[in-house]
Amino acid sequence: MSSDLLSSLRLDSNTPNKIFTVKEINNCDSSFIVSSFLSHWIKNKNAVLIVSTHNSLRHYQLVGLKMNYNLQRCIDAGIVIFYNLGDNAVSSLMRNEQNVLKNHFTKIKEKIQKLQETYSDVNIVFDGISHLFDLNFSLSDVNNFCNNVIKLSRCLENSCVLFHCNMSNEDDVTYLMANLLSHKANTTLEVENLPSGLSADVSGHLVIKYPGMKFQDDHMFALEYRSAKFLFKLFDRGVKLFAPGTV
Repeated sequence: MSSDLLSSLRLDSNTPNKIFTVKEINNCDSSFIVSSFLSHWIKNKNAVLIVSTHNSLRHYQLVGLKMNYNLQRCIDAGIVIFYNLGDNAVSSLMRNEQNVLKNHFTKIKEKIQKLQETYSDVNIVFDGISHLFDLNFSLSDVNNFCNNVIKLSRCLENSCVLFHCNMSNEDDVTYLMANLLSHKANTTLEVENLPSGLSADVSGHLVIKYPGMKFQDDHMFALEYRSAKFLFKLFDRGVKLFAPGTV
């Protein structure tokens, strides 16, 4: 069921969509996007490093079983590495370590290099960037950390980075961070609940934008990558997209 989303994002094409930013607006649940990316990469035997401060390994495992893949087996086989940045960062802070994010970036780099020993394509999922602010890291710290991840990804051939951000109001640091990452991204996905509340037929709104394509001179290419708006419905095994007004 996630094929609708994946085809809209052109993950199977050769277009330069290397950096994705997911903006989760006003406490909606956009974890289905991360799960859809993981399902696609794992089923295509692409290596993945999951860096999480938001969802646990158990969460990913249970979702994966519903989508017909076993994440724990992939970890045991060495094609996926799960790095709990949230727990590890808390432990570092409790030990009063210095340069916490810099040190953990070094560990992330080492894990990517380990995957590269076997796999040519190594994708990175960063789930829950906004939670780093809950640990009192500054906007500068988190932005520099994400910039280092982006620079590292550019050294990886045929690989993608997915940043997942929770956004609060416009005066909040999470809003600023999500926008900073959106300007760096080839593709942004904005996920928001229905303003009218819960619905049996629709779960929310999804807007796909292509800020990384805005300076293209090719008129037809620019038309192909215009912003697209969808309604979506979540199911146990994926998501279904609808054009506005068709439900």
